[in-house]
Amino acid sequence: MPVYSYKGKTIFGKVKRGKVTADNIDMAKNLIRNKGIVYIESVKEEKSSGLNMEINLSFMDRVKLKDIVLFTRQLYSMINAGIPLVSALRALEQQVSNRKLKEIIKDVAKEVEEGGKFSAALAKHKDVFGDLYISMIKAAEEAGTLDTTLKRLAEYLEKIEHLRSKVKSAMFYPTFVLIIATIIVSGILIFVIPTFANIYKDLGGQLPTLTQIVINISNFLRDYIGWMIGALVVFIIAFKQLLKIDKVRYYFDMFMLKIPIFGDLILKSSIANFARTLSSMVSSGINILKALDIAAETSNNKIIQEEIKKVKDQVERGISLAVALSRSKIFPPMLINMVAIGEDAGNLDEMLGKVADFYEEEVDTMVDGLTSLIEPLMMVFIGGIIGFIIIAMYLPIFKMGSLLK
Repeated sequence: MPVYSYKGKTIFGKVKRGKVTADNIDMAKNLIRNKGIVYIESVKEEKSSGLNMEINLSFMDRVKLKDIVLFTRQLYSMINAGIPLVSALRALEQQVSNRKLKEIIKDVAKEVEEGGKFSAALAKHKDVFGDLYISMIKAAEEAGTLDTTLKRLAEYLEKIEHLRSKVKSAMFYPTFVLIIATIIVSGILIFVIPTFANIYKDLGGQLPTLTQIVINISNFLRDYIGWMIGALVVFIIAFKQLLKIDKVRYYFDMFMLKIPIFGDLILKSSIANFARTLSSMVSSGINILKALDIAAETSNNKIIQEEIKKVKDQVERGISLAVALSRSKIFPPMLINMVAIGEDAGNLDEMLGKVADFYEEEVDTMVDGLTSLIEPLMMVFIGGIIGFIIIAMYLPIFKMGSLLK
């Protein structure tokens, strides 16, 4: 099928260049117009070459949270500027770089253009946008506050992304340093130690215990390193599959919450996420029971998720949210007290927002403190291991007389 390159302008006057595949030039022009190009300057058929090959890498175009954040922020700006929803979506379709999101926006725009609701169109891509996003858009359509809700959604998603990145960086940093340390130490044991071992073997005699231990470890790694890497890969794959089982994930999340320092960090980030989610949904006019349902689904920790579901069941029976939260051992007193004040004053969303702000700041402080603490500890740990190896391998030199025969 022929490939046509084109040049044209969007409704905003922005110059766009690209390529489309079509049976003929008329079909190519139609496809170009569907991309939001209102003025086509040129369309040329490209000469095919035996070396030209299009590789489909769409499986790599996973839609990330930051892509949704950018889409929401840009859509809010356009809607707030008075641009019709369909036109805004068509314009965004041309701007996003993620191919999967581009196709989703195209499908949503087509649905809305044909008279469908924006929320209903988004619901067809629930795996990308999620219940919270769709529910807030649906409530906004009913209330006629789409621009305000999009702004609130953008701010919510930005804060959630910031929170997740903070927690990930706190967990990733020590893991990364440990991996690098393992590679360095393994390299020394596999490539450097054998040289010393051969020298000492030629000398003969009895090696010191520490030296012999290091040489034995080196020999073991050289003989079984391939098997060890293979076993590690199998373990990681099997572990990921096991985590898909609810009961296994429940006990794993319980274990994570009990890890010193890191468990507290995970709990505070989960509380911040819960409070922020609930605040955003309540402020959008969503029923508290529906909001709790979605807050449970968006929680990344099974323990927190189960506790939120218990709270929801109690609220459904007529118990106040503050009392229901107080019956759980997970939720901190500050959250409970602020919710009680919010329920009495009629500004629950505002109080939950303040709780989220507080715990997000707590997470930031903890991550900064952990980073500054872990860095020197890791350096001492790595230096200690390498120092041990060096001492073990140079120890025979101090006993050279006993090694010589």
